[in-house]
Amino acid sequence: MLDQKQLHSLWKENPCWMFTGEEICEICNVSQNVVSRVKAMPDSPFFLNKCRPEWFLDWMRQHPEFQLTKAYPCEPEVRPAKLSSTPAKKRSSKLATRSS
Repeated sequence: MLDQKQLHSLWKENPCWMFTGEEICEICNVSQNVVSRVKAMPDSPFFLNKCRPEWFLDWMRQHPEFQLTKAYPCEPEVRPAKLSSTPAKKRSSKLATRSS
C-alpha cells in the first residue's frame, strides 16, 4: 500500500484516478469506520467501492450531522409539567406523613 505522501501526489497528478476506501482513509485522514458508514449511506460518493477524495470531502461537508465531534449530544427537552406533576404530588404526600 502507498503511504499518505504518495497517495496525495497520485491524487493531484491523476484527476481520473479512483481510490479505494482504505486509500481514502489515508488521504483524508479518517478512520475505516467513517468510510464504511459513508459507503452504507444511500447517497454515498463511492462508485464500485471507489471514490475521489474531493467527492468524499464534498459529501462530508454536505452532511454536517455525520461529522465526528467531541461535543456532547444535545440534552433532551424538558417534558411538560403535566407529565411530571403526578409523581411529585405522591412524593410530597409521603413526605408529609413521614414528618408527622
